[in-house]
Order: sequence, then structure tokens, then C-alpha cells
Amino acid sequence: MKLKFAASIAVVITASILISFLIIRSGESAIAAYVEDYQKMTYRIERDFIENIPVYRDFAKPGIVAELQKFDLSKHAPQVVKHGIPPMKNVDDINTLIKDGKLVSVDSAADELYYFHNVQREYRYLTPAAKEALKSVAEKFQAKLKAHKEGLPPVKLAVSSVIRTVEYQEKIFGRKFISLHSYGVCFDIFFEDYFVQLPEPNKRGGVYDKIRKSLHRRTGFLMGDALREQFRSVLMETLLDLQREGLLYAFLEEDNRCYHITILAK
Repeated sequence: MKLKFAASIAVVITASILISFLIIRSGESAIAAYVEDYQKMTYRIERDFIENIPVYRDFAKPGIVAELQKFDLSKHAPQVVKHGIPPMKNVDDINTLIKDGKLVSVDSAADELYYFHNVQREYRYLTPAAKEALKSVAEKFQAKLKAHKEGLPPVKLAVSSVIRTVEYQEKIFGRKFISLHSYGVCFDIFFEDYFVQLPEPNKRGGVYDKIRKSLHRRTGFLMGDALREQFRSVLMETLLDLQREGLLYAFLEEDNRCYHITILAK
């Protein structure tokens, strides 16, 4: 029950506080009605996710989990050497490879279907093929959501690691070494964090834009957190399909709460 109502409670509390504040400040019942309609919309969307997508603990049968662990990191290693670029030692190497066209930015624009979870901007690069693979993961994830129920809003994935140079490894682990992430063809997706891209309310302008900006981002992350078990099921479905298609290897890293993904260039 906690899972089903966590997002509702958070949205209700946020909306109620905002409603009270706005009524006191403005006395405009139209504003209170606007926020109430927004709350009703988010509740309907939340119920659609809950009622149509299984939670991870029900979906993740032992055979499925094993399939996403059969290509462990030792099996990823020859693939990054085969499909990647020479391992990068520092940011200067990254900048050189960008100029040579061997690395491209994967920085997330507003219309991207992913965002970054604790990844510094100077490391947000991949090879062109790896960028396409990341895009494929995000797009197929959306298609899987819609396969459960048409009309669900997009849900953005959290990318928690992209390039890690030898020098960056030292910052993290206290020693220099070449990582699988040093070759430009790996990325991690953090399975504990999501953002629901809720529809924009029809009423716009003035105070309504201020309310929307206050509620929209917070509510998207609140709902993403509350529904993480549903979204993790869909992420697992997505990665299983793409691994079976030969696009990538995906390895479940429970300790780091992520899927480590290595692309397999055609």
C-alpha cells in the first residue's frame, strides 16, 4: 500500500501547501481550482502506472535476473576494446577526440528522454554509435511503457556514469587505472531514479506559469521515486530485448543500483 499511495501523498501535501499559500496571498479561487485540477491530473496518471505495470519484485523472476547477469563485466571488457576508442587518460584526451569527431556530446536537452544523475558535464560524451544506443534504450523504454497502456506520459531515465578517464578514476577510487568507461562505449543507467514528464496544463501565463514551474519539476521527480519499482520492471524488459537483439550487453550491478551497458557496434 505504501508504494501505491506514496506519490499521491507527496503530491497532495505539496498541492495543499501551495493552495493554502496562494489563497492567503491572492484570494483567487480560480488559482486554487487550477492547482486542484493539476493534482487530479497527476493522480489519474499515477493510477494508470500502478494499475498497468507490474512492480519489480513481482516481475523480476530468477531466470530474468540471471539473463541480465550472464554477461558479467569480464565479458564486457573485450567488447569495449573491440568497439571503443583508445582509453582516455584525462580531459585533454576527451577534447582531442571531440575535435576528431570520435566523441560526441550526450548532454541532455529538454526534449531528451534521459537526464544525468551526478555526472559532471566534461564527462558527458560517448562515441557516435554509443550515443545512438543510449537513444535507442530511452526510446524503447517509452515504447514499452505505451505497450502496457497507451497514453502514458514519457518517463526519463537517469544516466549515472558515462566517460571515466584514468585521472577521474583516481578521484573516485584513489588510484589510477583504466575503466571499462574509459573507452567511450559504456554508460550506466541508475535504476532508482526517474522523472515523469507530466503534460503541461492548458491554462498559461502570469501566476499560472509560476505555479506550474513550482509544481511540475517536483511532482515529476516525486512520482518517479514513488513508482520506481514499476519503472524498473519496464527498464528490465527494455534491456532484455536490446540484449537479445545484439545491440548491447547489460549487466545488473545491485551494489551500485545500476545497469552497466556496453554497446555492441554492428
